[in-house]
Amino acid sequence: MKATPFTATELLQPGYWFLYQNRLYEICIWDSKRPLQVIAQAANSDEQTAFTLTELFAADPPTHFAATVAELTMPAEMQETMAMPVLDVASMPESLQERAKHIIQIVEAVENGVARIHQLEKDVSRTVALERMCHALPIPIALCTYYKYRRMYKKYQADQAQIAMALHRKTYGKTRMDPNVLHFVDTIIQRFYRSNPPLRKETVYQILQQMWHHNHHWWLDVVNSDTEDCDDLIELLLDALSGIDQALADTSYRSRLTQVQLPSRSWFYNYVHWFDSQPEVGAETYRIRHGQAAWEANFRLFDRFVDMATLPLQYVFADHYKLDVFHVDDEYRETLSRLWLTVLIDAYSRAVLGLFLGYEDPCIESVQGALRHAIWPKTELEAFGITMPWDCFGIPQRVSLDNAWAHHSHSLENLVRALAGGGRYTAMDIIFRPPYQARYGGLVERLFGNLSGQLRERLSGAILRPDQRSWHNASEGACLLYRDVEQIIYQLITDYLHTPHRELAGMTPHEKWLTGMQLMTPVPPPLTPQLSRCFWRLHPQTRTANRSGICLFGLHYWDASLSDLRSRNRQGQRRHLHLHYDPSDISRVAVFEKGEWLGDAYAQEFRLADGQYEVVSLWELEMAKALVRQQHQGRLPRPQSWLIHLLETRELIAQRQEERKHIRRKVEELKTRRQGRPVVKREKVAEETLQTTKEALFQSTSITADSRERLLSSLEEDL
Repeated sequence: MKATPFTATELLQPGYWFLYQNRLYEICIWDSKRPLQVIAQAANSDEQTAFTLTELFAADPPTHFAATVAELTMPAEMQETMAMPVLDVASMPESLQERAKHIIQIVEAVENGVARIHQLEKDVSRTVALERMCHALPIPIALCTYYKYRRMYKKYQADQAQIAMALHRKTYGKTRMDPNVLHFVDTIIQRFYRSNPPLRKETVYQILQQMWHHNHHWWLDVVNSDTEDCDDLIELLLDALSGIDQALADTSYRSRLTQVQLPSRSWFYNYVHWFDSQPEVGAETYRIRHGQAAWEANFRLFDRFVDMATLPLQYVFADHYKLDVFHVDDEYRETLSRLWLTVLIDAYSRAVLGLFLGYEDPCIESVQGALRHAIWPKTELEAFGITMPWDCFGIPQRVSLDNAWAHHSHSLENLVRALAGGGRYTAMDIIFRPPYQARYGGLVERLFGNLSGQLRERLSGAILRPDQRSWHNASEGACLLYRDVEQIIYQLITDYLHTPHRELAGMTPHEKWLTGMQLMTPVPPPLTPQLSRCFWRLHPQTRTANRSGICLFGLHYWDASLSDLRSRNRQGQRRHLHLHYDPSDISRVAVFEKGEWLGDAYAQEFRLADGQYEVVSLWELEMAKALVRQQHQGRLPRPQSWLIHLLETRELIAQRQEERKHIRRKVEELKTRRQGRPVVKREKVAEETLQTTKEALFQSTSITADSRERLLSSLEEDL
């Protein structure tokens, strides 16, 4: 059968035929200059009819076109056979391939056996010969089973891939559940499973079960009623505060309801897993049931960010990347751990808004540090010797984060409220990407892949790809300092901003950003001391002030300006305070009450003799506590002695570093002395000499070691 033409010029040629409303027509006139009208003549008739392309291509059943009448009147089985697609055997499941191969072998073996029987016994009927061969197989089969195998063998012309596809049942991956139950399950999944943040399958099933009991098993009857105007009824059924009696009392609602069964837990888990594991099939099923608009609004939200962005700062993506390069410290030039880079990238312009470079694994400081760098103009470029502009700044409207536990923080929520300034500035929304869906962060991952390749090419101490790591040891080549790596990252990001992008029609991200700025201007809030302290980490629990001060981390924080905090409020209750702290310097904390900054409090245990406070990081304090517990058998000393223990811990760390440096220096000296010296070849000692030496050593050990005994023995006297 001739393949169906793809263009109207080939389809609508005069002399071609088409089947419209179960009636044959021959095309008489069609002019490409007037393409919307076709003049055709019905078969066995002289009458000509004018058709429009809308009538032909929107008909139900669809209109079929062919070059001859025979192709249109061909039996359906022959059309299926001739239009059979070409499939690859390797694309079929292995179990189906084995079954298809088994069917082909059985049919061919039985047919060959029947032919041999007819050659030897001409009077035997074919049915008897088939029964003999079916019973003579290693695994006998029934005659009806053989007939089924033979029909598949002939229909698909012994094509193993086609037979395997036919064995794949049409209902595979689908469900026989009642449509009303499916609508009930889909509604709950749409409302809760794809929520922000998304819930677990176990939690969603509990919601499904509770909603089923709450509505007394009633749900929308989608089979016998129209679902287009049922939004109010669905919202009423999902309202946990109102009962089902309100819906049953309304006759218009009562006629649209029916009793449904609760699906089992295992079926629900498999159903959700099927949607997640087969996105294309699941998407098509969801579109058929609920429409394209519902699918776009609930399942393709993150895929549409790039297409939906019409202005800068509408959609911003954040992600983290562990740099593939080692660096050294400033004092001892020892190799340090790899740095983590956090980047915010704008979906509209592909411009990098801000970054943060730190030693810690991705945490809330990484996100908040990148946000601080993104919101205000970049003033540090001159210090790095960068002359190209970086004019991208402002408060993002929506920030997309991955669903990591570190991103679900009260500190980030408090920062969003502080940046909004009570509605005076842009209100930022935090959106969490679905778990195990890495493609939603592809915009940032592409940038990280580009940076990774450039770092491997340019920097000493870079970690090569797995197949190239045998070329050199990255840790031995590490020589860059933190400020060097920071300067290189800034330079690479600036170069990226001024590189033309094919997706931006040849424009650079910086040019695209400036184009969007012609329609809007970002207005960041002033960076006041209060707002700058909102970028510190927020402790999740409130604190109260007592006689010793405000307790946190086993320390006591206080300042003379906070003396009023010990008194009670007007209701006679103790005042609850929120504390912000910087993990790199816990010698002070910022004290907030109801969103207002009251001042900074300082750790009394870290106060020095000159009135200053020792700068101590949180990890140093934890390390000192661990060492003190070992010394005092699990008990901690008084808090007043923490400064002494911290200084002792620092001295111990400095001593161990100096010892390691001394040992390394000695090893290097030994390597240097050995260089250029000839290799000393030792001659092999004869066996007789070795035996003589062993005997002499044995005799020497048998002699008494005490000199007094040897002296008395020589005098022939005993002690």
